[in-house]
Amino acid sequence: MHKPEILITNTNKGLSGSKFPQILMLLLVFLIIIACKAEKVEEIVPVINLSGVLTVSSDGVFMREGKPYRGIGVNYFNAFYRTITNSNDKTYNEGFKYLSDNKIPFIRFTANGFWPNEIKLYQTNKARYFLLLDEFVKSAETNGIGLIPSLFWFYAAVPDLMGEHINQWGNPNSKTIAFMRTYTSEMVSRYKNSPAVWGWEFGNEVYSYTDLLGQAINFLPKVAPTQGTPATRTIEDAVTTEILNVAVNEFITIVRKYDITRPIFSGNGMPSTNSYHRYKYQTWLQDSATDFTALLGVQNPSGLGTLTLHPYPDQELKYFSGINATLSQIIQEAMRSARELKRPLFVGEFGSPKTLGAEKEAQKFYELLNAVVDNKVQLAALWVFDFSSQDADWNVTSTNSRKYQLDEIIKLNAQFKISTGL
Repeated sequence: MHKPEILITNTNKGLSGSKFPQILMLLLVFLIIIACKAEKVEEIVPVINLSGVLTVSSDGVFMREGKPYRGIGVNYFNAFYRTITNSNDKTYNEGFKYLSDNKIPFIRFTANGFWPNEIKLYQTNKARYFLLLDEFVKSAETNGIGLIPSLFWFYAAVPDLMGEHINQWGNPNSKTIAFMRTYTSEMVSRYKNSPAVWGWEFGNEVYSYTDLLGQAINFLPKVAPTQGTPATRTIEDAVTTEILNVAVNEFITIVRKYDITRPIFSGNGMPSTNSYHRYKYQTWLQDSATDFTALLGVQNPSGLGTLTLHPYPDQELKYFSGINATLSQIIQEAMRSARELKRPLFVGEFGSPKTLGAEKEAQKFYELLNAVVDNKVQLAALWVFDFSSQDADWNVTSTNSRKYQLDEIIKLNAQFKISTGL
């Protein structure tokens, strides 16, 4: 900032024989010096200690505190969602305490509602929404839990709320994109100095139903008019890779306007075995391993600087031009792609459902977990912690029969902490 110049005049000139002008001049100089010092104090910006947050190195490695980082967290999907639907529900405090005590380092969660009507708290009472979220973030800070908020979990919710078709994610002048810009700006600018925030995610598995050619009408998002969706959908609610890339690139631009430090994630699931051919050639032919790498790069736009994948047991299909790829081979190929693209891989979800039966559930869980460990995936998150709506299949708690999954993660995080390298 420009500082005022101090002009010293010849004190022998002026009111001859009087010391009063000299005293005035000295007083003026003193006041100006004091003012300059005060101005400097006002310029000082508090330094927030972000040394523990996640970053990405130029060669595509997740870093924390100046060192390559490995950690396995959990999806705590409704940790804040339950507070949106019931502002008196702060049970995330107990959840954070358990995770902290057991050195489970971070959570991935939805930062807003799922259905359009559940986003209305932010829309109609923004002060209340942020007050609740401030308390949530503060609790994470107190407990030393990292946060990866997914800002637009259900990709149809914002267009539905705005009264637009879902393909308006691809229109930079749409109400949908305008809402995304505003919400993202307010979120990132508000929490960019929180040491709890590890990264920013666009949404959950938003590319899962892209480029479906003539079949798109059969795979439109679910409707629930009482929750704010339209009663019916049309082909204008189908999305393509190009449409979603417009939205994700806009999201990247807004995040980077306020936060140049943390990683950004797409939140993507698993591509289908022919996703690249559908996108590139408009055919249903099977993708090769090379196609798989190319698609990961396209559906995780380069500005993200990361790749995201959600592997599950039901995805052992004929990947890579007819090979019956195992889960380990799929993750191995994703890691090869990450190295080729020089972007770290986030296995944002992995898990094994209770519906497989206890023996096969455990078998597939260990297969996935071993694939994450053996292929040196740096960042992964179990699906799902303390989510009672999925008690019948996915929920893992500190007291139910699936607690062994948390126990294994706890052991691995302890090993990662003392390991000397990736």
